[in-house]
Amino acid sequence: MNMKNILKLVGITFALLVNTAVQADITYDYIYSYKFDNGEIVSGSFTGSENGNLITNLSNITASLNGIEFTTNASGSLYAFSYVPDNLSPDLTSHTSGVIGPRAAWASGSAVASFDGTANNFLFIDSINPDGIFVNYFAIGSAFGEASSVAKGSDGHFVNEIFSPARWSIAQTPVPVPAAVWLFVSGLLGLLGVNKRRHQTAI
Repeated sequence: MNMKNILKLVGITFALLVNTAVQADITYDYIYSYKFDNGEIVSGSFTGSENGNLITNLSNITASLNGIEFTTNASGSLYAFSYVPDNLSPDLTSHTSGVIGPRAAWASGSAVASFDGTANNFLFIDSINPDGIFVNYFAIGSAFGEASSVAKGSDGHFVNEIFSPARWSIAQTPVPVPAAVWLFVSGLLGLLGVNKRRHQTAI
């Protein structure tokens, strides 16, 4: 097999390796921030699975309010919940949106974030029980047809407003090249070096 065919074969193999590595790992790390109208900022990070505009399976969650880190659980992560309307328990109290609708219940593990912010539905909190005792939390969601942003820091500071997607920011952190790809590239360079040396020796 001549050198041209070897390089062609190597190129195809490399492309297949990279494609397989990318498809096999659909979980990424993200950094996010939300700037309240009064200038206060909640920022942090999490790991999640990207699906179009949505990011699901949120884990490894961190958050801080104005630079002060939230308390986390023993694993160093906040718990993730989502706002789920409880249609069997109507809330007859009129809210600021003027909507009278179902009470909201918190569902564990189904938190969702979105790139444009319009589908955000999450509560990041330091307790496994949102109805119990907790120190700090950050939530964006809609229980009554009105999206709200709420944050309470570990110093007891509280901020709340109608959510604005324009002030929501999220970005995927750079994805490192898989170790298998680096190993393949270094092997390829070594192979090319050996072949070049043989060619020069033959001359």
